[in-house]
Order: sequence, then C-alpha cells, then structure tokens
Amino acid sequence: MLMSWPNALGTCQDLGGTLLTIDNAQKQKDIEQFIADHYNVSRIDLHLPPVYEYHFMDGLDKFIRNEKYIQFDFKGCNDAYVILSEHRNSSFRSYEVLFGGWKNTLSVIRKCRQCAPMTTTSHSPLSCTEFKPFWISWENGTIRAGEGREVGASTFMEWSDSTSHPVNFFGISSWRTAQTSWRFLKDPYNSSFWLAGSDLGHHAQWEWFPKEDFVGFTNWLPGLEESQKRSPSRHCMQMSLHNDFKWAADNCMQNRNFICEISKHESSTKAPFGRGVG
Repeated sequence: MLMSWPNALGTCQDLGGTLLTIDNAQKQKDIEQFIADHYNVSRIDLHLPPVYEYHFMDGLDKFIRNEKYIQFDFKGCNDAYVILSEHRNSSFRSYEVLFGGWKNTLSVIRKCRQCAPMTTTSHSPLSCTEFKPFWISWENGTIRAGEGREVGASTFMEWSDSTSHPVNFFGISSWRTAQTSWRFLKDPYNSSFWLAGSDLGHHAQWEWFPKEDFVGFTNWLPGLEESQKRSPSRHCMQMSLHNDFKWAADNCMQNRNFICEISKHESSTKAPFGRGVG
C-alpha cells in the first residue's frame, strides 16, 4: 500500500509503532538488506539499434503522469533521444530531449521532433563503456534535464514553454550512428520508502517524528542541499533503491512505500524493522 508521508506516519502510530528511523550506519546497512530481501524491484533493460525510431515505455505511463519526471541509466557513445508526448505519437505535441548529440558534444531541448533547439548545453555527458544516471522533469511547463540520482540536482539544461501541453507518454531512441543501452525501474513507486525524518517543524532542520529528535547520522544524496533550496515543497525524507538507498527530500503528499517499527510487547527488545507496510 502506498501512502503520503502524513498518512504513513499515522498508520504506523495506529499500529502501535513509528515510521522508520535510521540513526546509525549499522542500522542503515541492516535496512538495506531487509528491503533487498523482502522487496522485488525489477529493472527494465533495453538495447536499441542505431535507428532513429521511438520506442514508447508504456508500462511507466501512470508514473510519469503523476510524478512529472523520469529517471534512467544510459550507456552509449552518443545520442540519447527522449520524447515527451501528450499522445502516443512522437510527431504531434511532443518535447524532444537529446543527451550527447553531435558526437557527444551537445545536449538540446526541442519543442517538437527534430525542431530547432529551444536551449542547448555544450558538454560530453555520455559514456561508451559505463551506465550513467540522468533525469528529466516537466512540472509547470518547464522542461529540465540533469545528471545524477537526485531529480532537481545537477541540472544542466532547462526551458519553459508558455504554451505547454501535458506529458502522458514518453519514448526513447538511438540515432543512426550508434546503438544505445537503457535501464529503468519497472515499478518506480515500489522502490521508494518514507523515513520518519522531516523539517516541517523547523525549515532545513531535519528531525525524526513524532519525537522530534535531531537527525544526527545521515545518508543524504550528494547535492541535496542545493536541490532543497530550489524545491522548498520537499519537507519529508525518503530513500530509494534507485538511488542506492541514499536519502532524499520529497514532497510529503506523494504516495510512497513505507516501513513501520513496532515494539515487541512480549519482550523488552525492539524489533529492528517492526512490520513492513506496503
């Protein structure tokens, strides 16, 4: 069951426990192992030939419509093409985002397929030999692209469309000069878990709720502070398998998985993980 952070916190309290807190490195390691043992989060691996033809990712449509972003890992020497479309048609009302075009020297955002670029960035983001993480977001008509595991951090390109359209479908493609390899989480919702941390009590001061104990040990994603400043609506803590179990600030009203810790009444010890919910 997926819930918002307040509902997850309340559910754990109704069960006689608390939302998961992690206050030391050993517990972080134990939680990672617990999730790996109990949750099967599969991955989509795609290898596309050197052909400019969009392959629509139909299984992820619900996620992108609700969340307005997508994350992926990419390996290829050049030309990672992504189409963001209102309809399942790359030729009509579609944004095209190209990573590492022109022999991995330039990335661009276009208002339509093969249109003139609306913005460009000169860099070499891709690798022929290893997968690298990227993200694209499109909230409120602003298309952003960046690298790394944290959406909103390490942005290298953005453009705002004054006549924006919804994004209901997205597809991926190679160019005619190189094959490409892509990785996506098959069920992104099942990969993220709420933690009890929040700065709702005091902005930028993270505490474990409901006790409001100061968060000492941390396992934040690199670049979080910068993205937090740009996204002030993110006040609740989550960790994700996609981000190698690193912590991130998130919108508290998004629906995520969660784990409750519940005391064992029959003994004086506390269950290390309590009861998994969702």
